[in-house]
This record gives sequence, C-alpha cells and structure tokens, in this order.
Amino acid sequence: MNKILLMVFALLNFMYEDSQLQDWSGARVDEVYSSKEDIYKMACERDNEEACFSIGLINLQNYAQDNKDKTSLKNSIYYLDKACKQNHEQSCMALGLLHVSASFENRDEKIGIYYLDRSCNLGNAMSCLAISKYYEDEKSFDIKKSIHYLDLACSRKNNEACSYAGILYHDGRKVEVDYKKATFYYEKSIALDPSISSNYLNIFEINLVENKPFNQKMEKLFFKRFMKDRQSMMFYDMLKILQNAKMHKKYNLILWDKKYKNMDLNDWDFGTIDKWIESTKDNNVKNELSKIVNKFKKHQISNQ
Repeated sequence: MNKILLMVFALLNFMYEDSQLQDWSGARVDEVYSSKEDIYKMACERDNEEACFSIGLINLQNYAQDNKDKTSLKNSIYYLDKACKQNHEQSCMALGLLHVSASFENRDEKIGIYYLDRSCNLGNAMSCLAISKYYEDEKSFDIKKSIHYLDLACSRKNNEACSYAGILYHDGRKVEVDYKKATFYYEKSIALDPSISSNYLNIFEINLVENKPFNQKMEKLFFKRFMKDRQSMMFYDMLKILQNAKMHKKYNLILWDKKYKNMDLNDWDFGTIDKWIESTKDNNVKNELSKIVNKFKKHQISNQ
C-alpha cells in the first residue's frame, strides 16, 4: 500500500466496529445483509453521507491494495464525491489528499486543492493544514496563501498549526520576523495543548531577545508542568543565564554545565540568539554573551 493512501486512512480513522454498522431500521449488518458494503450502498443511495464516505473508503482501500483495480478507484471517487457534495468534510479531504498524492497516476493538484479547500471551509483543520503545507512546498511556494490556511487550521483548534505559525514568525526564514504574532500563536497553541514545552521556551526566547522579563504567567504554567523535566529545564536555565548576563546579574555557567552534563542540547537552534547578540551595542556585554553561547555550543557538540 503506498504511503499517501496509508496517510489517508490514518487521518480519517475509517475502521468502524460492526456494532456501529446499522441501517436506518436498526438491524445489524449480519442479520440482513451479506456484507458491510451492502448497507453502505443502500444508505448512500438514500443520501446518507456517512454511508457514502464509508463505502468510498472501502473502495479506496481495495485500490490501495491493488493499484490495477480501476473499478474500486472509480467507485471510491464516485462515493466520496457524492458525500463531499453533501458537505461531508472528511470525504472532501480524502479526495483532496488522493489527487495531490505523488503516487496517484491521475494526480491533479488543482482538483486536489479544490477538494481540500472545500473540506477546510467546512471546518476540517487537517485539510487547512494540508493546503498550507502544499503552498509552502518549493514547487508551489506562496507564503501568503500558506499562512492564510495555517491560520485557518489554527482557528479550527489544530495545535500543530498554531505552533508552526509561531515558528514561522519567530525565525523569519520565510516571512518577516514578527515576535508579537509569534507569541500570539504560541499562546494559542499552549491554550490548546499545554503539555508541549517548546512553545513556552520559544516565548521565553522572544522575551530574552526583546530584552523583557520572562512572561510570568507562562513561567508559572511552565514550572507547574516541567519542573521535573530536566530537558526542558536545561533549556530554560540556559535562557535565564543569558538574560542574567545581559542584565548584569550573577549567573553560574559552571554549575549549569555540571548539572546538565551528558544531556542533549542539539535540538536548540541558536539563530535567533546569535542575531540578538550581534545587535547588542554594548561591546562588553556582547563579548560576554558570545562567550556564554560558545560554551553552550561546545556542550552541544560534545554530546553529539
């Protein structure tokens, strides 16, 4: 089975329990019908979009297992399109993902984006995110459209979209740096899922390079969740040392190095901090910060 179709199935979670497969009269499938497909077809003919969706995915699975089975492919597209026209967002998404798949012989990006856009507008966050990723790709690059759909996915409570939007505005590699927007998206991501430490740490880094105290509300939430997480605390303490150095406060780099000896710092990107140090006008402070960061980078290299 090719990768894109596996992704379709994983996203849609289409495997239903037999106990859920009931017709409009309440009869179980095995009491009246010879197969699950029978009930789906009959219900679909009566404009039940969930049934159209189910029989569409069954046919799509058959095609995925045997790419020569063109009948299953044709049936899958027919049933999923029928459900999509009835505003079934997952059916629209399945068709969209199918048509943008590099492994699909009838690949048509325009058709794929049409279905994904329809699904997105129906409220499906994963479809919004899929379009955003499409427009971030080098071949179809359009960062304005990418961010538009990323924002839609975030507004539909997709945590990954909120976090990634924050990263885009934070590092400024594809859009102009905007720390206010970055912080806004990180905070939305935290509100959706407070268990991801990187969102808090990214906010603290923004506070650092803006020469502001760490956000007290975020600090309180961070400590409550990650005080015993040594990896997260290592990054936090690293940022705190840099903040103290910039504010001419005491710090203990030797203790930090000893405390976190043999721990992995390799996930940290120093790009934002390097730019911050470079923009520092006080040469004495700049040199001190540079020495500290070089120490962190050596710790990074020594643990590779």
